[in-house]
Amino acid sequence: MSYISQIIKYGSVGFVTNALGYMVYIVIANIIGVSPPVAAIISGFLVISLSFYLNKRFSFGNNSKSISMAVNYYILYVSAILFHSFIIFIFSNVLGFAHEIIAGISIILISCSLFLIQKFLLFKR
Repeated sequence: MSYISQIIKYGSVGFVTNALGYMVYIVIANIIGVSPPVAAIISGFLVISLSFYLNKRFSFGNNSKSISMAVNYYILYVSAILFHSFIIFIFSNVLGFAHEIIAGISIILISCSLFLIQKFLLFKR
């Protein structure tokens, strides 16, 4: 699979899963009233399985049934979710920026890093 088509597929999966996660995040933080960093953790955990399945099969064309791959993916994404939550906490709770904007920017930046880690380490061939 070419690098460009892989980026396009990853971007498509990312758009779907991150849009879903972001909508859940906004509902949890703005409507339910949960603290934004906690809302980020909850919404992240709600979409992680969908993200794994779609990225593994669609973005990276991997059909392996490896348990260790799944465990490594979940470790990677839990780390990313916690980092995302930390960024929201620092920029929103401490520095006073709007959490909605910070969350959106953070998702984009972390997703770029996750693509590289998945391509060259997790789903490498």
